[in-house]
Amino acid sequence: MEYMSNVETPYAYDFWCALWAIGVECGRTVYVDRPSAPVFLNWYLILAAESGTTRKSTAVRAASALISGDREVLSGKTSPESLELILHECTRQRGTATAHFAVPELVTILGREGYMSTMPGLLTDLYDSPELRRSPGTLKSGEIIQRDVYITFLSASTPSWLVTAINPSVIEGGFTSRVMFIVEDARKRSIPWPCNSRRTGQSTVQMVLQETCTRARGIGGLTISQGGLRKFTKWYNNRPVSNDPFQSSFEAREDDHVLKLAACLAINDGTLELQTTHITTGIKVIADAKYKASQLFGGSFSTGARVGNAVTRVREILISAGGDGIRHNALYRRVNNRLDNTEFKLLMKILHESDLIQVFEVKNGGKIYRATRNIENFGIISEVLAKVNA
Repeated sequence: MEYMSNVETPYAYDFWCALWAIGVECGRTVYVDRPSAPVFLNWYLILAAESGTTRKSTAVRAASALISGDREVLSGKTSPESLELILHECTRQRGTATAHFAVPELVTILGREGYMSTMPGLLTDLYDSPELRRSPGTLKSGEIIQRDVYITFLSASTPSWLVTAINPSVIEGGFTSRVMFIVEDARKRSIPWPCNSRRTGQSTVQMVLQETCTRARGIGGLTISQGGLRKFTKWYNNRPVSNDPFQSSFEAREDDHVLKLAACLAINDGTLELQTTHITTGIKVIADAKYKASQLFGGSFSTGARVGNAVTRVREILISAGGDGIRHNALYRRVNNRLDNTEFKLLMKILHESDLIQVFEVKNGGKIYRATRNIENFGIISEVLAKVNA
């Protein structure tokens, strides 16, 4: 994260890309030694934000540049059939079916072409790192054999494209339960002229990353401390159950994500044991990521649920803007994946008429919206929704 401190990417991108890099360098050798159900460190990450707002592609390329040269990194278009053959060939040459996706644009991998429609299902099947996969293949390729599978996935997309690509059938198929959607809409800070220190720092970060992960590979199966186990068990037994399709699907794998994140933190700080602090941090970070992702995919994919999420998000943005308010265009850019322009204008009109916002005309055109104290009342949201849906 220090290495990326001079780049206009959100802190969340820096953090999660670092976890992905640790998972790549550790490989299938390192895992959380949970009895009967080991947890490997192969992250599936998708960075989500509107185009040009948070430097998504920059984050993906920076993480990819830190990976050792002998790793199989896929950065371009790869069909499901090609991926199967790549893993087969890796098995034949190296004895392990390993590949790492680092693709700046998700549409490259989950495009609209018919032959790409099976990619989510294939990635879902590969996620659990099976020891052996066999498939008949084709007359040309013959039988496809893959051993010790280990796939990681890092990509980026706009929320609007994600909402259309990640449909209910993809959620029900289990793909989204394995993916961490990192949703951010603002850079950590404005950097008009970055310094050149990152060029020399890259080799240092690469060396530290490799040394850190080499120590972890020397252990292999990471254990959990008694305190860490008590914390994890208490959280696991008291988790709330969601009815929302996306959250319900995600929660089926939430415990794996917590352990995986805790393991990466333990590797990063050199303890190489999942302790209470690692588990506690893992629970909080995963919960935050789940909440933000649910704002994209939450509800039953109905208009009502989508508008409800949008009203909540608009309220949060207006409150955070404070007394300075926020311009019309800036606000709409942050919620246009949830509302079209007509719906947005109607919502702002209702908020104004309900005395929840003040509207100021700008001399050079446009408007500025500023929240009133009334908007802090949670109960008012249901009234707004009733007016919007009417």
